[in-house]
Amino acid sequence: MVFGTHYRIDPPAGTRVALDDIPLGSWYPLFMQWKVPTFTAIAYTALSFYCNAQLAKSPLLNRKGKSAQAKRSRLTPMNIVVFVHNTVLAVYSAWAFWGVFPAFVHKIATQGCHSGLCDIDGSLWNSVLFKHVYLFYVSKFYELIDTAIILVKGRPASFLQIYHHAGVILVMYFANYFSSPASIFIVWENAGVHTIMYTYYALTAIGINPPGKQYLTKLQIGQFLFGQMFIFVYFGLSKCMTPTQQTWLWIMAAYLIPLIYLFVQFFTKTYHKKPVQKTE
Repeated sequence: MVFGTHYRIDPPAGTRVALDDIPLGSWYPLFMQWKVPTFTAIAYTALSFYCNAQLAKSPLLNRKGKSAQAKRSRLTPMNIVVFVHNTVLAVYSAWAFWGVFPAFVHKIATQGCHSGLCDIDGSLWNSVLFKHVYLFYVSKFYELIDTAIILVKGRPASFLQIYHHAGVILVMYFANYFSSPASIFIVWENAGVHTIMYTYYALTAIGINPPGKQYLTKLQIGQFLFGQMFIFVYFGLSKCMTPTQQTWLWIMAAYLIPLIYLFVQFFTKTYHKKPVQKTE
């Protein structure tokens, strides 16, 4: 049964892509019901905080988390699950990056920066962007497994992670809803960084520990700052977006500002710890 037979939500105006021609296209009318991302984000947030509270009250689970960390180099069933999960996301991210970035660069090279950034004729949206913005949005539901893995290992989910995962579902819903050409940046930027990040986590799951974990956090902070910079660039471009499309810029900016702060705070606490002074 096709989900579109029960829901009447069509792609944004000007979209000439048939839903049958893209993966999970028949699910589009369901995923684009505003209740789906809203209730998912609320339920995920509430469940994460509830599980954190249960972990805090259970010494047994806390010991489990510590022992899981000690044994992460072993090829356990849990580690295999984590490896497969991260590999799936790494492969998808590489595919998404390669599906969008070359087309974006080609349009800028052939039609100029204004046309490439604004996509006024909709050619970029219809050739690659609509498909990848939609699939990128769907992938954010799957990424919630990241938090489930942390909780199953007996470790609490940080506020940074909860905010990040819940917020990006809503952000990508609105990217689809408003069909903003600026969404090209969040797709290729995030997909590129996630290719590296999930490859790293897939390797650590099977006992391979590449150096330079702190640079992953720096890379994430860099992509958010880069994205925030281009939001201001888009606001300054004339005849680039409709007022409706600009709405997504405000949503994205409001999401990124706390996210950048939380990532910087996490980086400082994790990698710039003050040495403990010994007392005699």
